[in-house]
Amino acid sequence: MYRIVIGLCLLVLGKTAGAQEYSGITGMVHVPTAEMAPEGEARMGVFFLNREFTPDNLKCEGAKYHTADYFLAITPFPWIELSYTCTLMKGISNAGEVGYNMKDRYFSVKVRPLKEGKWWPAVAIGTQDPGRTIESYEGNLTYFQNYYVTASKHFVKHGHELGVHLAYRYFRDTTPNRKWKGVAGGITYRPAFARNWRAIAEYTGNEVNAAVDCKLWKYLFLQASLLNGKYFSGGMCFKIQLM
Repeated sequence: MYRIVIGLCLLVLGKTAGAQEYSGITGMVHVPTAEMAPEGEARMGVFFLNREFTPDNLKCEGAKYHTADYFLAITPFPWIELSYTCTLMKGISNAGEVGYNMKDRYFSVKVRPLKEGKWWPAVAIGTQDPGRTIESYEGNLTYFQNYYVTASKHFVKHGHELGVHLAYRYFRDTTPNRKWKGVAGGITYRPAFARNWRAIAEYTGNEVNAAVDCKLWKYLFLQASLLNGKYFSGGMCFKIQLM
């Protein structure tokens, strides 16, 4: 099963609106943007997560590990995106065997109150796993919870598109993923001669990541990324237009 997931990890999201994050919400690789998927679009995807991609408290027997997640996402209106994400977790079963026998589940939402215009950027606010309370779990199970505000502006010349994205993310100081707290951002580039391709460079607040994504056929999208220029992550997304 795990080998199948890794085999699929060369595939992911794309489209003019942008690539998908590992949670199914439109963004770059790890950094959110104010871009939105088309209204009425539903997405199903799977992502391989390198251990360098995950929070430092995602461990088994004291060591971090590679894992994967899958998600369901939808854009019911042009100003809101919703997603459900399930991450596979390694643990020790009642029989004493170590394996991916646990799951971490959470919901995400992004709302865009300001649409991009000629002279101003799009602005969006969002959150991952807002329902989890760190007081209840002492931070042990708060792996992906964060809140953010982000702005995106696109510049087009001779068919080439450059996207500039800036975000501020809030992670609680009592969790290991606080290393991503603060200012993050990146740029995206879509060449005029290959509109289905896009290059990404982003700063997460702790690492610099690079990625390439492309659109295949009508419903399938691919993305491959390097975290800090050397650790691979990527995934697959299948989208359908519901209305």
